[in-house]
Amino acid sequence: MKNGSCGEKEKTGNPRKPSILIPYPGPFWKNNSQDIVIYLRPETNGVQVESTLFKVIRNNNEYKKNIKIAYLANLPGDFIIANKIVEKHYSVKLFFTVGGKSAFTPYMRDSFERYFRVSFKTAPIVGAFEALDMLKMGYDELFNIWVPGRDVFNVDGQTIKKFKGLYIVNYDIPAILHKNNYKTDIAVMIFRSTLKSSVFHGMILEMAEEFSRENILDPSKPVERVFHYSKSPYEQILDSLGYIYSSENQHIEYEDISFFNYLLFMGLKKTDVLDIIRHPVMHFKKGKFIKEENIFIYSEDMDYKNAYLCLSSVVSQPLLEYR
Repeated sequence: MKNGSCGEKEKTGNPRKPSILIPYPGPFWKNNSQDIVIYLRPETNGVQVESTLFKVIRNNNEYKKNIKIAYLANLPGDFIIANKIVEKHYSVKLFFTVGGKSAFTPYMRDSFERYFRVSFKTAPIVGAFEALDMLKMGYDELFNIWVPGRDVFNVDGQTIKKFKGLYIVNYDIPAILHKNNYKTDIAVMIFRSTLKSSVFHGMILEMAEEFSRENILDPSKPVERVFHYSKSPYEQILDSLGYIYSSENQHIEYEDISFFNYLLFMGLKKTDVLDIIRHPVMHFKKGKFIKEENIFIYSEDMDYKNAYLCLSSVVSQPLLEYR
């Protein structure tokens, strides 16, 4: 799919509708199947990236046998903007990006001090939007700044990057939000996969190598610069809520999302699942200890059964106070 374009008239009129090339067939979670959502970054060449993804699958019998393309669609840029898809998808990251220092939980504060060996109280911790003004930088400049690995810290699904004396929360969010525009369409697909997580990761590495050979991806950059993929069952729900549409150009129903459907089958209520997605930072009991973590991260590489079972170790769930 090529990046589309639209004129001023399309900006002020009704947004274009998604093009559904392979309609979503409904939920399926037997035989350890998972629905992994893939969407291409708006700055990439959609046709070339898609071709490379499919080539890697096609050239490996194990991948071909265990992966089915269950959904394929093109979402127009004006549709994405009109429906605030990106803002909703990154709502948790935006909460911490806008809140900056004030949004940190006590666990995040302690973790920050242990990692950077500075006082949280006096450290100049700022959200990425505030950093743009302080550093007099553009979105892409901030996104592309390089620092040594020791100056990057991830906690509760948020990234803190130390740069020029500042500790910047989620440096990438401003650029991600502004890369989507009226002229930029993105391709979205679902890999319905029965591959083991280790094999799936191997496939992703092969795709990254292909991207490098075809000059799509700088070898020093992560594959996420080209496309996003769901790394956990709960992230599959988040991704599906934003990017999966029916043939009638409506969001698919909650219960039609495979892992959402599985959780309902296991006895959770719809409101329970939505609260997990909206407030993913939780406290998990591990032996004698309590660990705070973002459930999207905590459940990475889990199958549906274990992702459900991990809820039994949740002892509390701080509610993020969205403004």
